[in-house]
Amino acid sequence: MTTPCHAWRRAALGALCVIGALPGISHALTETEPLPMVYEAAPEPAERPNSTPAPVLRVASGCTLYLPRIDDTRPNKANVGNLTLMMPTLHATPVKVQSIRAGGDPVEWARSALQSASRYGLQVVSAAPPSAGAVRQATAEVALRLAHSWSSGLNLVSHVVLQVTYRMPGAQPVVRQYHGMGTRANWASGNGEFMSVLNLGMEEAVRGLVADVASVCDGKPVPARMPPP
Repeated sequence: MTTPCHAWRRAALGALCVIGALPGISHALTETEPLPMVYEAAPEPAERPNSTPAPVLRVASGCTLYLPRIDDTRPNKANVGNLTLMMPTLHATPVKVQSIRAGGDPVEWARSALQSASRYGLQVVSAAPPSAGAVRQATAEVALRLAHSWSSGLNLVSHVVLQVTYRMPGAQPVVRQYHGMGTRANWASGNGEFMSVLNLGMEEAVRGLVADVASVCDGKPVPARMPPP
């Protein structure tokens, strides 16, 4: 006769067998293989398959963004997220949590992403002071405040935050934060997949920055912060 205790043990063992068959158990993410932190731009939102078309972002010609400083001000600079392996049961019990380490230079990752804003028609000049007396330009000091990715069910998710200090002649500095969220399917919890979803989050944050820089180049003030929902 099978007692409730024995039935529970059988169910637990069965669940563990299922976990062993999941791609995440044999994932390529290891402590000796941290993320390379290399930025690769994804296709524009309107061009991505199976996605809702989004307005194509274009900046009027002649707009230059100067980036004299790019810093990494994250409290935890070693890690860029976590992978959580879950037991596929009703209550989804965590089996293992593993930190995702950054192997490359997050500052260069951010710099590459900001340089990629040229795809929207913006001229980007890094590590140089603004041109004196030039028109249609913006100066921004950028700080990487957050770069975090994590597993969520069958998906990977990321959240990237850029804090930007705009400096304009004769005016007080204006500080804005740009949040970017990325999501993609999780096939094998591989390094490339986590890097890809981080890049999607970074790309969205950069798009927000580009839209505000375009306003500055048009002689308008930096748009006001959106009220909280």
